[in-house]
Amino acid sequence: MENRDSEKLLKLLTKNEDEIIEYKVNNNDHERIGKYISALANSSAILNRQFSYLIWGIDDDSKEIVGTKFYPKTEKHGGEPFITWLERMLDPRITIRFEEYDIDQNHVVVLVIHMNAGRPVAFGGNRYIRSGSSLKNLKDYPEKERELWKSFEARSFEKEYAKTACTFDEIKELLDVNSYLKMLGHFVGSTDEEIITHMINDGIVEPSGKTFNLTNMGAFTFAKNLKNFENLSSHALRVIRYNGNNKLSAVADNTASKGVAVGFDGLLKFINSHLPRKPETLKENGQITSDTDYPPLVIREIVANQIVHQDFSVKGSSPIIEIFDNRVVFTNPGSPLNRPERLLDMPPYSRNEDLANLFRKMHLVESRGSGIDKIILTLELNHLPAPDITAKDNYTVVTLHQRRTIQEMGNREKINAIYYHSAILYIEDDYMTNSTLRERFGLTNKQSSVASKLISLALENNKIKIYDENAGKKNMQYIPYWGIGYNE
Repeated sequence: MENRDSEKLLKLLTKNEDEIIEYKVNNNDHERIGKYISALANSSAILNRQFSYLIWGIDDDSKEIVGTKFYPKTEKHGGEPFITWLERMLDPRITIRFEEYDIDQNHVVVLVIHMNAGRPVAFGGNRYIRSGSSLKNLKDYPEKERELWKSFEARSFEKEYAKTACTFDEIKELLDVNSYLKMLGHFVGSTDEEIITHMINDGIVEPSGKTFNLTNMGAFTFAKNLKNFENLSSHALRVIRYNGNNKLSAVADNTASKGVAVGFDGLLKFINSHLPRKPETLKENGQITSDTDYPPLVIREIVANQIVHQDFSVKGSSPIIEIFDNRVVFTNPGSPLNRPERLLDMPPYSRNEDLANLFRKMHLVESRGSGIDKIILTLELNHLPAPDITAKDNYTVVTLHQRRTIQEMGNREKINAIYYHSAILYIEDDYMTNSTLRERFGLTNKQSSVASKLISLALENNKIKIYDENAGKKNMQYIPYWGIGYNE
């Protein structure tokens, strides 16, 4: 065992924190181990600690290292690997890690429990808590349960620790410090002391004695390699390019390896290189181009919002961008905090306010809102279909479709475009008319009857309404269904 690991373990043994550390010698009762994980995780949440520990091979009274015969990695539970069974029985599936050491020929096992959930942890359907060194059912302690829920309200994913007790040299090994300095507008030639001060002020690290704790936000944004952070790599963006309009055959599948800030431009370039393109054309200046139906600004805004608004408590799922021949689908963990169709006009909310603020400082997201207005306007100016934004189970899905004529669009797609057209005009203190809708769809003046039929379709589906019922037919104006009419 390395000296540093030994020192870390010995430091744990000196802690007198009964509610987040439990010592065993040879106890391998699987059910009881699961209950202890639930109790220790919930107790650490109440105490605002990220980690708790279950240690085998230590005498509980004397804290003497005596060794254990417990080998979790070879244990079975009814034919199933013990650790697999244990993880399956936990809800939510928090991160647990078994570490095995040999100290002076004594076998020691440390179970590191990372409390990274936003709700109480249950084992086998029951939630447990520590009361002193005793194991109790949480439902029998309502005051503890209230205290536990309050602790979740005060916690944020960004401020939790990706790595603890890091030296500054280790921070420099883990993070792209030069990119951090450039992107936040700090002087690249800053001294180590100045860099640390900047990082503390920006929420990248927190001081811990002579070392530093690296926050999730710092690691997630500026990591050289997200694989160095077990709890963060599962949240990296994944891009899949399919052959055709279905998922039968993928021609490219890439998961981002860098932190989301330092890897942002590279990620956008990768997406752009795999977007469906039209046949090459020769411009007047002799340049050969191949256009796409997906404007770079729209892709950038949606990807940035995926990063900032994902729900980090949804385990085993990451933001995904799926590129088909006829559409691009962006899927993000977490339902939208506003109703999907109201993202345009409602005040913006963010699950991850610290991360959102950091992205605003780096000018990677819109500083005044969600950027949805930019997306709608850009698509309208290019006569492209409106985005299809939906909430599915615990996910938000945004779909961009390739260019289509009005004849090629289905009714749902037409209504969606009309709704967003009326909404974007309404928030600009303007109104939709037959004329503006013709312009939106690239229709000629002679096609006013087509626009009238489209307006009737949206009215019938209650997505828009007439602003002033008493206005003449030629002067009729329309607003989104939630807008305030003339006589309201």
